[in-house]
Amino acid sequence: MIHNVVPVIAGELNNYLANNFDFEEAKVIVSNLVNQDGGVAFEGTNKLVCTLVNIEEDQSSRASRSGHMQIGNAYGESRPYINLNLKVLFSAHFSGKNYPESLKIISYVISFFQRKSVFTPNNTPRLTKNAERLSFDMVTLEMNEISHLWGMMGAKYVPSVLYKVQMLSFRDNMIYDEIPGVTGFEITGLSEKN
Repeated sequence: MIHNVVPVIAGELNNYLANNFDFEEAKVIVSNLVNQDGGVAFEGTNKLVCTLVNIEEDQSSRASRSGHMQIGNAYGESRPYINLNLKVLFSAHFSGKNYPESLKIISYVISFFQRKSVFTPNNTPRLTKNAERLSFDMVTLEMNEISHLWGMMGAKYVPSVLYKVQMLSFRDNMIYDEIPGVTGFEITGLSEKN
């Protein structure tokens, strides 16, 4: 599911940028910033890189009980669904003289999510059924948090913006316990009084 959602959002952003600039090729790519060996993880220059930097469970909306579903005359019990929040970083990797262009691109990223902060299958048909509603909120980091984030990724800072994406639901349809349904009953021990 995450592997579907992030590229769909990147594609929507790429279309938005293509409509506002004369790009000959896709500018938005989904990639790590740095490989495990320390080298740059993506090819080319002058790219906007979309990177997943964190996955967290949304505790405030966690279902407290197992789900129940009917299967014929029996009922099944399944695990509760989990709502996830993602942290997605958009970083503008434009070299040398193109640095002002990176600032312009980041401005357009902010504008894009300001115009369309909620994604649903109705306004974004390529979303999967489990991505019923994705809400994008900008995250403001303190300087030490920015330093930790870029240090954790092993990359040098470039103009970027971080968004929290709420709510991606994981639902497990696997049945863990089956409870037979009641098909008939008989009341005994009661007598009718006249």
